[in-house]
Amino acid sequence: MGSVYLNCENGISGDMVLNALIGVSKASKAMRLEIKRIEGEIAQLTRGEDTDEHHFHRSYRRVQEILNDVEVPEDVRAVARNIYAVIASAESKVHGHGLNDLHFHEVGRDQAIANILGAASCIVYNNIDQVLVSEICDGRGTVQCAHGELEVPVPAVKAMLEECDLAYRQTDYEGEMVTPTGLAMVIGIGAETSVEPDGTPGRTCEAFGSRKVSEHGLIAEMYE
Repeated sequence: MGSVYLNCENGISGDMVLNALIGVSKASKAMRLEIKRIEGEIAQLTRGEDTDEHHFHRSYRRVQEILNDVEVPEDVRAVARNIYAVIASAESKVHGHGLNDLHFHEVGRDQAIANILGAASCIVYNNIDQVLVSEICDGRGTVQCAHGELEVPVPAVKAMLEECDLAYRQTDYEGEMVTPTGLAMVIGIGAETSVEPDGTPGRTCEAFGSRKVSEHGLIAEMYE
């Protein structure tokens, strides 16, 4: 069993969390290969589906079907379902739709599903039973997304924050630092706000996502 501490002072996104968890994995190369396999399998499962960048949407029901069909251990699938349940609850609250009528944009894309399954795989394969996070720092202003220009924090993030106990603070950075997928990941894997643990971590990683908001990324430390 082990614990992971995530320093989120520079924001948090789905790919940041995934890259951080890979970086502190016991066998990071093997984890990368497993995630590539998952990406390939999802691509096969969704072949022929409409993936138009500007009008993409995928129902929550279809996301659940994809999670059911990907060949992963059941405990990995369960963690991924927990993460998507957090996202679905927030989106339902924001749009006033029942779960059966929900449609996702960015968080329903193939890559988002792969990132979430990849993070779940890292948690399970590394026997991580505790995830601790620092205060989660976000920016301010507005961000452009599938729903148009939205105020930061975006509505889905705001809805998640209202339902969790994680510490959150807005900084002076102009723009989005916390994405719905990133926040849902840490909530879905049961993270708790904490100071950095005592002792020396066995493995440390600094991870960046596709959007770099500072010269520093998400710092992850593994304690066993």
